[in-house]
Amino acid sequence: MNGRTTGRVAEEALTRVRAAIAPKTFDQRLREARAAQQHLSALGVTTIHDITPPFELPVYTELRRRGELTVRIFARPTLDKWNELTYAGIAPGFGDDWIRVRALKGFVDGIQGNSTARFYEAQLHSGKRGEWRDSTNTAATDGAGSGMLPAGNMERLLFGLDSAGWWANVHAIGDEAIDTVLTIMEKVMTTNGPKERRWRIIHSQVIRNAAVAQRYKRLGVIAEVQPYHAIDDMRWMEPRIGERSKWAYAFKTFHDAGVPLLFGSDWPGTNASWYTANPMTILYAALTRQTLDGQPAGGWFPEQRLDLETSLRSYTVNNAWAEGEEKNKGTLTAGKLADLVVVDRDLFRTPPAQVKDARVLLTMVGGRVVHAAAPFTR
Repeated sequence: MNGRTTGRVAEEALTRVRAAIAPKTFDQRLREARAAQQHLSALGVTTIHDITPPFELPVYTELRRRGELTVRIFARPTLDKWNELTYAGIAPGFGDDWIRVRALKGFVDGIQGNSTARFYEAQLHSGKRGEWRDSTNTAATDGAGSGMLPAGNMERLLFGLDSAGWWANVHAIGDEAIDTVLTIMEKVMTTNGPKERRWRIIHSQVIRNAAVAQRYKRLGVIAEVQPYHAIDDMRWMEPRIGERSKWAYAFKTFHDAGVPLLFGSDWPGTNASWYTANPMTILYAALTRQTLDGQPAGGWFPEQRLDLETSLRSYTVNNAWAEGEEKNKGTLTAGKLADLVVVDRDLFRTPPAQVKDARVLLTMVGGRVVHAAAPFTR
């Protein structure tokens, strides 16, 4: 510490900086949404599961009104707003084939990139266990890593939204955070009784052991994962959590336990890392567990690699099911929405290391071409 400013702002301080910046106009947000759609369509993305702040839903609705949406949106407002949504007449399943609101997102811990994910034992480099978050990703800690357990707040919210029929999608990264969410979910399920719940733990990054995956299966909880995180985070995982890294990004363990896997990107990233939205790069990460330049040889904890069929299902069939839209999309079947992508090679005949090089030639949404490259541009 020398008293000099570095220009770096993170976590809670970033919230204060953002609060001092003039809000974007509605037209600015429309332009940004159009640009994001164009980028995603070029990558072959036809539906996004979006973490939707209040100011974004009107943007999507306006693009829908104008007929300008090229990507379907499974919108996920913050779960602390469930009561406001209900009073506004927005019930679970609200929307249409273009915009659907059925699940709500909340947080219980931070992220591994800046050491705020919550663990049972201290991280090796910091001596801290990480931080708890309240449901909106605001730090619920004194900064020393001891923190204030948010279980009571999250439990109250999940009981409420479950009674109203919403599905819970909760961010949890560290092993203690994941166990805490599972315990809360189990209590809600036991108390409120059986009903259709396609509940998720978003990221599900570091579990304690294979028994945790079995607990997901028993409760019917989905693991929403981002394979690119594994090949990006490997640079700091072992120096920070040591042998616990064996159970980081445990995709094969989840799959073998029968837990539904959902692939995603977390695009555009966090204040610790930038993430790609390219499904081909993300598939490559799941298949190889290697960095983009092929390191380490054989892959990082290669026993957690997945095969291509499982990976593709995690990007298509499983995501459609997790939305409650399996009757409308997820497979190329007569009567379903004509959302499809054409790539420049047969992925099943492509070596895993080359999957990241595959290029999208055509993207269709609802039978309409939203992106085309040669030879489809001739």
